[in-house]
Amino acid sequence: RGFADFFPLAKAEFQDRVEVITMSEFIKLEGGENGQLPVPEKNRTVITKVAEYCDKKKRMDNYCGILNNHLASVGYAPEISSASNCVVFDKNAYNGKNVTNANKAAVKSFCGKQKIVYWDKTLQDPTLLHFKAGEKETRLLAHFYGFLFFTDPAIDNFYKRFVRDFLHYHDAIFCAAGKIVKALQAECAKRGFNPDAEGAGGYSALHIRRGDFQYKRVKLPASEWYDNTKEVWKSKEILYIATDERNKTWFDAIAAHHDVRFLDDYWDMAGMGRLDPNYAGMVDTIVASRGRAFAGTWFSTFSGYINRMRGYHGMTMKDSWYSFLPKKRALHTWKNDSKFVYSYEWPLGWMGIDGDSVPSKNNF
Repeated sequence: RGFADFFPLAKAEFQDRVEVITMSEFIKLEGGENGQLPVPEKNRTVITKVAEYCDKKKRMDNYCGILNNHLASVGYAPEISSASNCVVFDKNAYNGKNVTNANKAAVKSFCGKQKIVYWDKTLQDPTLLHFKAGEKETRLLAHFYGFLFFTDPAIDNFYKRFVRDFLHYHDAIFCAAGKIVKALQAECAKRGFNPDAEGAGGYSALHIRRGDFQYKRVKLPASEWYDNTKEVWKSKEILYIATDERNKTWFDAIAAHHDVRFLDDYWDMAGMGRLDPNYAGMVDTIVASRGRAFAGTWFSTFSGYINRMRGYHGMTMKDSWYSFLPKKRALHTWKNDSKFVYSYEWPLGWMGIDGDSVPSKNNF
């Protein structure tokens, strides 16, 4: 699966702003005899094959590295990593002039200890710019707003709005999730829990990451999940649990105190059987994002994205929590933390982005 399977990159509203083509189309267009980056004839068959579909396993004859190495050889591949670099877009720096003192201070505040890379003509002018995001040393595993910085806040906010407005899940995913949200709220209304003025709430939600999650210290037992978050939930409030755990008896320690609901409970009603099965996790995140209060799994990018969607909806982060006690209230203070660029999301990605100035950190 690729991004286009989950995000509407092929829709006119996106293509009118950023023209996107597939890698296969790119190789055919620019790798041919009349292209800007001709593929050597001896490599044409394998490069064309890998561009259609590649496998991450090195032993495979369509190994992704074959294509990546080709792109790096014919283009410019900067040594940029989201874990160690902070990429800054500044008009003066781009034009070879001195960065203003005010912008230097803003860059220092944003980048912290990360190494600053100013976007200049070395990065702008190459015919092909190839990011080696699949390699350990140059991975881009981070939220875009956590390592990309525009010193002009109007431009900074423009791109954050672009991501919010155009890089969202397909309509089919939202439609299925909307049916579940409405069904949950209808059930909760009978208990006296009504949605707020913005159409959210009525229930609360958790995202409990289990499965092959590599961060063992945050894979807590259900009893600990409940003990660490029990004061967040209202008495008799229904809890929607987004999870990859298939054994529902695992949640008994939570279900002993609250009625719980899962995606499976709404499978037929929401028409999930007619959707790509890979959409299930995305539907889960949307439903969880509309809860009155939310508790997530620290280090989980799904929990992080749920919080970002809550932020897009205008919901306060004071109603978002984590089950891992050392980070339980991480979202209750606004801190740009370069050390945990993928562990969670913070208000910089959504607060004040409809304006042209730097948002205040007082209200989020």
